[in-house]
Amino acid sequence: MTIKTDACLNCQIKSNVVSILNDEELCELGKGCLQTEFRKGELIFKEGTPAHHVVYIREGFVKLSKKGIGEKDYILSIHKKGAYLALNNLNTRSRQNSVSATAVTPVKVCFIDTEVFGLLLKKNGQFASEVIQYMVSDEMNYFDRLVNNVQQQVPGRLANSLFYFRDQVYNENPFKLDITKQELAALIGTSRESVARLLKEFQEAGIIRVQKNTFTIVEEKKLEEIQRKG
Repeated sequence: MTIKTDACLNCQIKSNVVSILNDEELCELGKGCLQTEFRKGELIFKEGTPAHHVVYIREGFVKLSKKGIGEKDYILSIHKKGAYLALNNLNTRSRQNSVSATAVTPVKVCFIDTEVFGLLLKKNGQFASEVIQYMVSDEMNYFDRLVNNVQQQVPGRLANSLFYFRDQVYNENPFKLDITKQELAALIGTSRESVARLLKEFQEAGIIRVQKNTFTIVEEKKLEEIQRKG
């Protein structure tokens, strides 16, 4: 783990949110910033553990998950380079991480002390406004996915997740899916067997093409129809 007080000032991959800060504020942020790396599958932070940091993804993909009934893991979302995690830890009443974060690829992150981050929110109103807008946008995206999972049947949920990966996670088609079928099942609330069966049906219908872990949406309108019908 590396500690550099000028790390944020000289960072070449600043987020749009942090880019608002001036040089003095970036140096303050750097004093509370720890850079580290995780291998694929490593736990970045765990649900129920003490909450002291906001996490910024410098590189790679991270999944957020939460324990449900029977200690079963449910995947809430997948996040990529440029995303902030655990912003809810800025709430001074929050004592524990509400979710777990796991690297689904090799990942580089910054752990930012919540006290340092919070002081900058109080000091710079524009910075605070940008952080609030980021949190609202992220929350609304999550709510949209949650509503779809509640209202749709499994085929519709799978179609929705394929568009989610294409449009929000990877922003490309074809895309290389970095999670397993078991994890995909945990994301849409079904079994691995159901995911495998439906993916096969989508392929046989010519809607998608799958080569190893690379997915291509071939017939977008047909997939949209499945998504609408739910």
